[in-house]
Amino acid sequence: MVGRPRKSDEVKKAQGTLQRCRINRKQFDVEGELPAAPPPSLSEEARAAWSMAVRCAPKGLLTALDHGVLERWCRSYALYRKYAKKVEAGDVEQCHPESGMRSLTPTVMMMIQAHKMMLQCEKELGFSPSARNKVKVEVKDDEEANAFLE
Repeated sequence: MVGRPRKSDEVKKAQGTLQRCRINRKQFDVEGELPAAPPPSLSEEARAAWSMAVRCAPKGLLTALDHGVLERWCRSYALYRKYAKKVEAGDVEQCHPESGMRSLTPTVMMMIQAHKMMLQCEKELGFSPSARNKVKVEVKDDEEANAFLE
């Protein structure tokens, strides 16, 4: 489908544009919570990124269905850091022996690709400042929910 991605009802409600005629009847609620423990297949740096993301994310933002996107973000984060260290050490340009032209090394190109993947995942997960402004999570307080039962 071409065009802008559809907004969830929660995003529309947070932005104040939700109307009865605009409610997505095909949208489903997710009950499962994202596990705090990272998958064992992740590298050490990617596991640290997972722990930081789960710890810092607002309660209720990440669900069990976000597992794959978060794993992709963690792997991209670890790769980005790995390539950034090489670039900072001076692996930036290369000179072609035949033409003498200078170009970026494959390390820089891989760092750029990892950065693009991170940005894409951050938009989906609500990790960037602009995405956090668009997505608001309503935390249901148990005391408020039980106030009517008394």
